Amino acid sequence: MWFKNLRAYRLTYDTGLTPEALESALADAVFSPCGKVDLARAGFVAPLGDVGTMLTHTVAQSTMVCLRRQEKVLPPAAIAEQVSERVAALEAREGRPAQRRERTALKDEVTLDLLPRALTRSERIYAYFDLQRKFLLIDAASERKAELVLEHLRAALDTLPVVPLDCHGDTASIMTRWVTNRPEAGFELDQEVELTNSREARNVVRCRYQDIDSKEVLGHIEAGKRVTRLALSWREAIRFVLSEDFVLRRLRFDAKITDHGDGEADDVAGSFDQDFAVMAVQVGGLLDTLLEGYGGMEKL
Repeated sequence: MWFKNLRAYRLTYDTGLTPEALESALADAVFSPCGKVDLARAGFVAPLGDVGTMLTHTVAQSTMVCLRRQEKVLPPAAIAEQVSERVAALEAREGRPAQRRERTALKDEVTLDLLPRALTRSERIYAYFDLQRKFLLIDAASERKAELVLEHLRAALDTLPVVPLDCHGDTASIMTRWVTNRPEAGFELDQEVELTNSREARNVVRCRYQDIDSKEVLGHIEAGKRVTRLALSWREAIRFVLSEDFVLRRLRFDAKITDHGDGEADDVAGSFDQDFAVMAVQVGGLLDTLLEGYGGMEKL
């Protein structure tokens, strides 16, 4: 349940969304497995997994949801082999080369034939509403995964007025200043940085496992490069990599955070409550401090 990545969105206006309203809305968007001819399906499941019955899980001012996506696994090589066989049969029967539209039709035919026998694989994407800050936080490194959650929430709620959370200032410029000078209070530089030439996006230098304020890194900045990705540590509690699009990747919570409740919770729900409550407080504090250091939220 501990988030590994963080894409944050902010509500553009107060919709009055409540945990009860969200639970009711998701009732018509429950996950159901792929049918015989489905390539993929997605829907909401209980965040607590098999021991849960509700599609939302609320602790204090935070309400979590979980989207499950299931897809059929069709090896491209297997499809290509059968398509080649059917194309060869068609050409032998017709005495002419197969046309492009015929190849496309045969590929669709093979896919439909294989779907009922295909294996499936699933993934779960967790997200939660921070109702106090009016944020929606999604555990997704890629924009594609985040958009999948947003798409299904919009369909369930009819509307979801959100925009990506961003700071008021220029993220790359601020990260560059943090490297050349020093980070804001509460943050420390970690051992990873990516620098990009502002005039040539393909001119990228990546440094890992070395001091970020070293002469080598500072030399790249003096030559005109800007920091577009930076590893940071916040209050010795969370390590993460911040990119210029204000996405936090590779979140790592310190053991003093994740081990807070060992032996205190005697069931899955109790343990989930403890972990979720602590994570929500820590992530909320991190975002507050980060936004403050980066000039506040971008104006709508």
